[in-house]
Amino acid sequence: MMDKTATFVRPAQQRGAMMLTAVLLLLILVTLVTLSTGRVKSFEHKIILNAQNYQLAFSSAEAGLARAISRLTEDPGWDGSEITGTLPGQGSYSVQGVRQTITRQSTVLQLVTLTAQGSSPDSLSNVDQQQQVIQYSVLANPPDVPLIVAGGLGVSGNFEVVANPNGGGEGVPLSIWTDKPVNMQSGSGTTCGLQEFSEGNCSTSPYSEKGFKDLDILDDDANFPPDMMEYLFNIPEPEWPTLRADADLRLTDCSSLGPSSTGLLWVDGDCTVNSNTTIGSPDDPVVLVIADGNLKMNGGAQINGMVFPFRKPTTVADFDIDMVGSARVNGVVASNHPVGNSGGTYNSVYDAEVLQGLRLSDAFQRVAIVPGSWRDF
Repeated sequence: MMDKTATFVRPAQQRGAMMLTAVLLLLILVTLVTLSTGRVKSFEHKIILNAQNYQLAFSSAEAGLARAISRLTEDPGWDGSEITGTLPGQGSYSVQGVRQTITRQSTVLQLVTLTAQGSSPDSLSNVDQQQQVIQYSVLANPPDVPLIVAGGLGVSGNFEVVANPNGGGEGVPLSIWTDKPVNMQSGSGTTCGLQEFSEGNCSTSPYSEKGFKDLDILDDDANFPPDMMEYLFNIPEPEWPTLRADADLRLTDCSSLGPSSTGLLWVDGDCTVNSNTTIGSPDDPVVLVIADGNLKMNGGAQINGMVFPFRKPTTVADFDIDMVGSARVNGVVASNHPVGNSGGTYNSVYDAEVLQGLRLSDAFQRVAIVPGSWRDF
């Protein structure tokens, strides 16, 4: 017999089941959203961390390049061996350099390729950078003639010049180089060899003297450089502030200079060197630029290096040199304006050791970044 009893589900029970199902679905959805959001946030955190590490490594590599350039400036003889360093809380770096000698016209330069690697503090990010720099001498063309004068050499006073024994070629002495004729008929100028000068016989065994001009004086030369500053320093005269800015010292007189002075020295105005004062040394000479001023050296004073009396392009005043007694320049006097017209005395002695110091001394080395050579790998 069939049981005809029916089971009825109350509406309230149906609604409860639907609610439970909806809640479960919502919980599942919330869970999925939460997990998805967590993954996104975790991914964003990794991106931020990686970006931060990259920036720290990048900055560390830049610091390494800056350290290497600073090292070259302080120690021009640096051989490029590895330098390492740590930046507190920012990372570490290692940098090294490779040298290459290049020649541009008559100038020999050093091209240094610097390679730096920077690391983040956790060492998870590394950045490589490369930069090239040129190492050059501020004295682009060290002269080998003891007295060089643009505009003519007056001989109304006294002068004594000791020649470079090979200035005009092997075995050919050269003492004076100028673009105007030198008239040896007046004054009491004398040129001679180093041995004669050392023995005190310059006036008795001269190359050239009053009334006689020998081949050691190269005057009225059509090949004389039209711009002395550009010839010596590779900087045109109108751009003289560039050279002044590059000077190791910028002074208004020479009173503070002495035996320990070295490098490129710029004096605005007159330069007076007291008696028996020595400026520079054969191993560490000076390049002394006297801008719009007179040079006076009292008895016994000596300058080891090159003296460059410089008249600015806009200046019309005349300036001169006067070396009293036994005062002299051991090396080179190179002037971009006439000297010797006021009856003064000037003495210049060629000194191979001083000239070698001008070429090799670290004090004259400069570092310049090669434009467009920076790159990161």
